[in-house]
Amino acid sequence: MIVIGFDGLDPNLLTEARAAGRLPNFSALATQGHLQALVTTDPPQSPVAWSSFATGTGPGDHGVFDFLHRDPEHYAPEFSIATQLPPETLDLFGWQIPLRDGALVTRRRGEPFWMRAEADGLRTAVMRVPVTYPADPITHMLAGMGVPDLLGTQGTYTLVANHLVADAESGGRVLMIKTGEDGKVRTDFPGPASPTSGAPMTLPLVLSPSGDAVDIEFAAHTLRLEPGQWSDWLPLDFHFLGLGKVRGMVRLHLVSAFPRVRLYVTPIQADPTDPVLPISFPAGDAAQIAARIGRFHTLGMPEETWSMNQAHLDEAAWLDSVRTTLAEGEALLYDRLAQDDSDIVIATFVQPDRVSHMFWRGRDTAHPLHAEASDLARGAIDWIYDESDRIVGEVRKRMRPGDRLIILSDHGFTNYRRSVHLNRWLLERGDLVLKPGAATSEPLFANVDWSRTRAYALGLNGVFLNRQGREANGIVDAREAPALLDAIAAAMAQWQDPANGERIVLRASKASDLYPGEAAAGAPDLVIGYNAGYRASWQTSLGGVPATLIEDNRQLWSGDHCVASELVPGVLLTSFPLDAPVPGIAGVGDLVRRVAARDAKATTP
Repeated sequence: MIVIGFDGLDPNLLTEARAAGRLPNFSALATQGHLQALVTTDPPQSPVAWSSFATGTGPGDHGVFDFLHRDPEHYAPEFSIATQLPPETLDLFGWQIPLRDGALVTRRRGEPFWMRAEADGLRTAVMRVPVTYPADPITHMLAGMGVPDLLGTQGTYTLVANHLVADAESGGRVLMIKTGEDGKVRTDFPGPASPTSGAPMTLPLVLSPSGDAVDIEFAAHTLRLEPGQWSDWLPLDFHFLGLGKVRGMVRLHLVSAFPRVRLYVTPIQADPTDPVLPISFPAGDAAQIAARIGRFHTLGMPEETWSMNQAHLDEAAWLDSVRTTLAEGEALLYDRLAQDDSDIVIATFVQPDRVSHMFWRGRDTAHPLHAEASDLARGAIDWIYDESDRIVGEVRKRMRPGDRLIILSDHGFTNYRRSVHLNRWLLERGDLVLKPGAATSEPLFANVDWSRTRAYALGLNGVFLNRQGREANGIVDAREAPALLDAIAAAMAQWQDPANGERIVLRASKASDLYPGEAAAGAPDLVIGYNAGYRASWQTSLGGVPATLIEDNRQLWSGDHCVASELVPGVLLTSFPLDAPVPGIAGVGDLVRRVAARDAKATTP
């Protein structure tokens, strides 16, 4: 049983491409077996949907409601997939000596279906499925979305320049270094924190002009890059005291050469040949795979969309990086199939999602940036769909008689033309109140007066009440909460965009109506189903309150799916007929397990 997830694959685009005579392998599967639009989760976010795929349950049971989890004690966002419990240390002469590693635990509750399949005697291999960090103890697992970089973030890139460059608002850091008298740029590249002192460990980086190229000395590496060129993976050893080292790896991209040099450095990822993070099970799997296929990306979300959003990478360079992660994902899948040691193989490709996010403006004629979209932008989504079809064809070639294939996506896609500052709307309604003299608030609710605030927005689809006994400074009594939620939801239903008269929110649903289950207490009180074309702003997701209510989305991130779930269903394709459609993404895992178990029983002597 081979299961391939294509994150963000949209049923409408699939139908459109097939009607145009493209995607022959998807079409062959649809003719041979079964094709349907697949009901996604509410909200239709990747961590939420893939958690439902894994556990066969809804968010009220598995406890993942958004990319961001909210801490009611500090009103602060936290990553929703995994959390790190602190290690045990010894304070010795000012140094923090680690005695025992902190525990890394997943926030997702429930038993994934591959664990149940293993209990049934089926050997299961899971390759880079989202929300699988740390890796589960099954036959083979390589963790996906959730794996951090070695700075402990979900992907912090670095841009080194010898001239003024716009700083990174999110997802990156800029090091501006003056050129020395010898014409070279020298800096100490900051890496992960020392396990003993907590200070960043550094490695020397030297850039030297070499005609139209740049000579680079980086730790133990010497290489030359031309503008527009990417390096291979470079392993980096960060040493601390005499106690050991932390091994990471990066790729370099030369954006421009001297005299105005700019060098892009990817996030520092765990090196699979010697991983310092629990990215695989068994623990030695990652190194064994790397020995067979070479180094591969390990960061959970390696397609660095913010670097392109902030013009630190151009479209061509960013797409080149996507080609690399796509090729590495293929190599991982084909290698796993070649090992022929699993009954169920599950692999996920996130590239359709990332390319759709960044290049939707190329196909959406009403997007604010459509008129200036490049030819590359206008063709990028067709390219990634064609590449996805090619991968399906390669897998079909590797299938043996009796093998089965399932293709699914977690959600589809739609337009993202206008950004909604939902906390501003709550402010204008009087549900959120700022401190005296404040007109706006930076992220993390910097200027919010909690003693007078009744509701606030955090994450991409959630509104929370400031409840007594739950939030640290809660003021909303349990008796008044239902009426307040009804009032907010009713007002949202009437909310129209003054620019065009369109409804902004199709529905605002109470969590109590959406999420039965023991984990429902962690859900937002209201789940906002935006209309196509609208989405919560980035400021809203982090607790910001800008001055405006709605504004044009003029970022390259131009398509999205964090809207009403009925607008963005996913896709399900099987190489075999089904007796009935699968009711939603939470039912796919059960289908996989039942069919695999039946086939295994039928072939057992």
